[in-house]
Amino acid sequence: MKSPRSLRTYRAKRDFQKTSEPEPGAEAPRGPGEPPIFVVHKHDATRLHYDLRLEIDGALASWALPKGPSFDPKTKRLAVETEDHPLAYAGFEGRIPEGEYGGGDSLLWDRGTYETVPPGEAHAQRQKGHLTVQLHGEKLKGRWHLIRTKPRGKKAQWLCFKAVDGEENPDYDVTAEHPESVKSGRRATRGPVRKAARKQGPLPVEQLLQRVWPPMLAQLSVPEQADDATHLYEVKYDGFRALAALSSGTLTLDSRNGNDLAARFPQIAEALRGLRVTEAVLDGEIVALDAEGRSRFQLLQQGSGAEQRFVAFDLLWLDGEDLRQRPLEARRELLEQLLAGVKPPIQLSERLELPGDKALAEARRRGWEGLIAKRKGSAYVGSRSGDWLKLKVQAGQEAVILGYLPIKNERAKEEIGALLVGVHGPDGYHDVGKVGTGFTSKTRRELRALLDRQRVKAPAAVDAKARAGAVWVKPKYVAQLQFTEWTSDGRLRHPVFQGLRTDKKPEEVVREKPQATAKASRSSGSRRAPTALAARSTRAAAPKAPPAEDTGMARLTHGDRVLFPEDGFTKQDVFDYYREAAPLLLPVLANRPLAVQQWPAGIQAPGFFRHELSGMPGWLPTLRVKHEEKTLRHVNVQNVDALLWLANQSALTLHVWSSHAPKLAQPDWVVFDLDPGKGGWEDLLTVARLLREKLEALGLESLPKTSGKRGLHVLVPLAPGHTYAQTQRFSERIAAELEAELGSIATTERSISKRRGRLYLDVGQNGRGKTVVAPYSLRAIAGAPFSAPLKWSEVTRKLDPLRFNLKTLAKRLDAVGDLFAQALQGTQTLE
Repeated sequence: MKSPRSLRTYRAKRDFQKTSEPEPGAEAPRGPGEPPIFVVHKHDATRLHYDLRLEIDGALASWALPKGPSFDPKTKRLAVETEDHPLAYAGFEGRIPEGEYGGGDSLLWDRGTYETVPPGEAHAQRQKGHLTVQLHGEKLKGRWHLIRTKPRGKKAQWLCFKAVDGEENPDYDVTAEHPESVKSGRRATRGPVRKAARKQGPLPVEQLLQRVWPPMLAQLSVPEQADDATHLYEVKYDGFRALAALSSGTLTLDSRNGNDLAARFPQIAEALRGLRVTEAVLDGEIVALDAEGRSRFQLLQQGSGAEQRFVAFDLLWLDGEDLRQRPLEARRELLEQLLAGVKPPIQLSERLELPGDKALAEARRRGWEGLIAKRKGSAYVGSRSGDWLKLKVQAGQEAVILGYLPIKNERAKEEIGALLVGVHGPDGYHDVGKVGTGFTSKTRRELRALLDRQRVKAPAAVDAKARAGAVWVKPKYVAQLQFTEWTSDGRLRHPVFQGLRTDKKPEEVVREKPQATAKASRSSGSRRAPTALAARSTRAAAPKAPPAEDTGMARLTHGDRVLFPEDGFTKQDVFDYYREAAPLLLPVLANRPLAVQQWPAGIQAPGFFRHELSGMPGWLPTLRVKHEEKTLRHVNVQNVDALLWLANQSALTLHVWSSHAPKLAQPDWVVFDLDPGKGGWEDLLTVARLLREKLEALGLESLPKTSGKRGLHVLVPLAPGHTYAQTQRFSERIAAELEAELGSIATTERSISKRRGRLYLDVGQNGRGKTVVAPYSLRAIAGAPFSAPLKWSEVTRKLDPLRFNLKTLAKRLDAVGDLFAQALQGTQTLE
């Protein structure tokens, strides 16, 4: 298509190797009879203005309106005639580069068709100097006048005003009411870098960071304090808070305490240096993602090789301009523009366009730590502010390590048994309890070596509880914990160790409590002055399971009913056991299809095995799973309430799939079930040892656990990406090798009559839809034993599976911790 001669000026003013504006000739041919188009661009160049463009003679005749259009007929707005633009410019939106003509952001503010009054006279009316146009736009409607006045300087000047046609409205400020782009929805614009900033040059990164320091902190709150009319909801990420300052390719990446994070996270630092910007300060979180894309502090702290990201959620400075006083929405839009097209490890924080209750439900469903509710229109302040609210769906707390209890296992003298922890208060440190779970053997050894160098004679806590064998240390290290609730006497219930925090000082660690925050009126659109609070920030760890809080939805009924007659254990005992085991079970059970065995009349009566339970209440999380013949709705144990509801249904034994949603086709482990025959425990030990040797010869680590009865399960934790076909083939191959070597005592024969008293090598649980008894699940036999994860050093003649039972869980965890945690962090691959 040949370009009109009127576009020569447009072409001469632009370098199309630098600007993304369309070059003349790029427009598609217009069809015969199509009505002429008009557009309005919101253009932030030397100053913010609005460019009105009308299709006339094959191009877009253009006028710049410094104050934009008005629906008040008495308000006549200046319209400076500029060069014609190509028709392809009607779809343009973007940033014109610095130093180029018209440099700055240009948004497509309005678009539509028009006709002159009378029709077909656009060329003649333009020549005459009086255009009367009927606009059919998304924002501008009705009749408008453009009248040329006496020229001032080189550019022709016109007046633009609304005609009296019934569409006028003196009280309607269209640019204020509708600042957004009709193409992208963006509202905020950024002009070119100011000349003064270009003259003085970019600031050194250290000075740049100091200009916007300190970071803004969120206040722990409750959902009722946020309002859908006044707040926006974002995902709360669980990692290291980090501010990134960029200046001419140099970078400073600091934690909220000013510690350098660039050396620790070199890939993230390199990616940030590659951002196309002269000066910028981004606020965000450095996180490590699990297989489902959820941030998990444990993975970040352990340096486990998990995928790391810098998740940016705010923009404080950009090319010489301090953005902190701009409204929240404007900063977000500029951040989105800056990060448009970037790839991991940099990403934009996820915003939920949902009402608060549904956003929280989504956070629970997806296993996030919680949400941040941010007040619309709020500025960025360097303090803790009620304009940012932390809404947690998981309970978490940072705690100062005040000491430890040595492990009771004689074979592991170099390990800790439990940490003694506290928080800081006005009069010093206060004891908040002990933490005995969440550790691996390696972590227990490393903590013992670390803490032994800090030993002191007396505890630092002003209210330290007397504990036999306690070793006290200097309050130097901060631990990240997950827990279920605070007890009435100020202790942590069911705390689980997540890792050490190197970005927090011990004296900053206080008990975090929800604060009351004044709620804005639903009708109020004004900005609210931020409130600074004295409390310090803490962040909870994000385990694989969603929330661990008990909201009281699950109720115990008939708690005195005896379920284990020989032992006298009641339904209340089972309910209490599963409440105690919840921090261990939730990471295993969440999003995993579940089958249960129920004994409502006690274990002496017949039980029931069910995938889908009747009478499930509306609040209970469920998981719809397609089986071979039908789709079933499984209980999804995403929180304590779901687990306790099962306990109240007398669901004593819990069986789980080897995979979890949303990747139900990818098993998390290979499982071998060793079911003893007449040879008993002695034969089982022989088979188990050879199985372990074969796995180790392939470079594979394995985890044994008791079945809860008389057998042994051996699991091989896997990295994501395996299929059930792979695990089935692998397990069958290994089982066949074991049978070939130990055929006199072990067999893969399923028929009991054909086993002839030999141990059964069962690998059938490796198929899709097959289940294995969950770790820590009770079994319906006398003594109420549970399926106990083991160390291989415990698999000896002395091992008695029945000693791990309903009454000994706490003792077991004090001794060895949660040994099953490693099975949820598999990194191994099969051949």
